[in-house]
Amino acid sequence: MLQTISKPDNSGFTLIEVMVSILIMTVGLLGLLQTVILATEHNLRNQMRDEAVEIGEVTMHAMKAKPFAMLTSAEKTTQVSSRRPGFSSTYAVKQIVSNLTGDSKQLIVDIRWKFKNISSFHHQVVSIKSK
Repeated sequence: MLQTISKPDNSGFTLIEVMVSILIMTVGLLGLLQTVILATEHNLRNQMRDEAVEIGEVTMHAMKAKPFAMLTSAEKTTQVSSRRPGFSSTYAVKQIVSNLTGDSKQLIVDIRWKFKNISSFHHQVVSIKSK
């Protein structure tokens, strides 16, 4: 009687190889997740800046629409809430009117806001109105 000896089957992965590959994939996916979070923050910051620019333009158009005599040298600050659904943010809008000459006044709209209550940003719109 002949007895056949078979070779051990080494064609699969060992448990250690599987665990190492899972660890490498996890580190890669965590790096990718951090990139997505960073991109989302930059996108949100840009949306907030765009909204501040829009608020500044609307406020400046309203100031320029007033008659020249109604524009008195003063500062007025108001709070404007964000118009985006699902996100709350407040913009501080300061309107400044200063006399340049008897026939012209400088109009300034200064918008300030915070991102994550850490970083402070501002945008300013400046124009001159004459009689």
